[in-house]
Amino acid sequence: MRLKLKKEDLNKGLQAVQKVAQNKSNNISSENGLLIKALHGIIEFQANDYDMGIKITVPGIIEEGGEAFIANPYLMELTRRLPSDEIEIIKEDADTQLLIKGGKLKFECLTMNPDDFTEVEIVENGYASFTTTSVVMKDLIDNTSYACATDVARPIFMGTFLDVQGDQMTMVATDTHRLALKTATLDAPVDNPLQAVIPSRLLSEISRQLPTDIPETVEITAVRNYLAVQFGNVYIRTRLIEGEFPNYRRVIPNDFKCIVTVDRAEFTGAVERASIVAKDAQYNVINFIVADDQIKLMSQHPDYGTVEDYVPCHLEGQGLDISFNGKFILDILKHCHDSEVILKSKENSPMLVQDKEDTSCVFVVTPMRTK
Repeated sequence: MRLKLKKEDLNKGLQAVQKVAQNKSNNISSENGLLIKALHGIIEFQANDYDMGIKITVPGIIEEGGEAFIANPYLMELTRRLPSDEIEIIKEDADTQLLIKGGKLKFECLTMNPDDFTEVEIVENGYASFTTTSVVMKDLIDNTSYACATDVARPIFMGTFLDVQGDQMTMVATDTHRLALKTATLDAPVDNPLQAVIPSRLLSEISRQLPTDIPETVEITAVRNYLAVQFGNVYIRTRLIEGEFPNYRRVIPNDFKCIVTVDRAEFTGAVERASIVAKDAQYNVINFIVADDQIKLMSQHPDYGTVEDYVPCHLEGQGLDISFNGKFILDILKHCHDSEVILKSKENSPMLVQDKEDTSCVFVVTPMRTK
């Protein structure tokens, strides 16, 4: 194998597959590493672990085709620091060494048998498929996946639920204490509905790869136990979490006695200040008292004192005295984008939070019982 690549293209290829290539969590040593493959005029970088497979094509000159399977933790860092923009990659067929040349630098590293690498197969047909854009997809992932559970005892909540019906695509994540939901409209309705629970760790990797500077078309295909995502020169396969995701629509409250409109920046600042004392105490509890067009925030630490703050608001309906985990409220406010947010609740009930103008995002947080 003899290849000539631009440093930028080589690094793009390595960066795309790096996280999957270096994943040690599955303990399948033969799967760790990446495959460089140059055949039929195409240069491919591939990585595949038990959970996710990724394949990316990069431009370059193939002087001699071939393939190399490498597991080297220093490869990425060295290629990023190569002193030349023109990189050569050379591997003789009988040789186990791979040579990377850039400027006066030479880097030789051991390779493994390419037959030991499980290649990422492209699947053409699944039971359902749809297309969207990279910007829409990234927006859905980033606004929901933060609310996933981290507790392995309940694996179904460690993923984000993708629900595609008609021309509506919805993503939902919950750890049972809070819920984040985002909906987008597709250009064309789907023929078959699609429902899948995607591990949040894998979704964040997909989000990292999605381009946002120039929106690209993203094709998503669902097969029985995995999802295929394709955009530009990147193809990703991700396993799904088995099991049935609970009916999330039943969890979203619709009966409210108190509706509050508040400036997002002011409210965020007050919650941040109250959290300074609360976060050291157990559960980060902040008490919110809504009355007379203002929200009173109170937090206390048994050893270090009490914080009290006020934020003006517009109140419709009854007043409210309720407590929430301050971190959960801040997480929601970080994912709101309008200048004003709407809070809807009633005594001892979950609170629904939304941007004032954009109703495509819904956040729900359950109250905390305080003595």
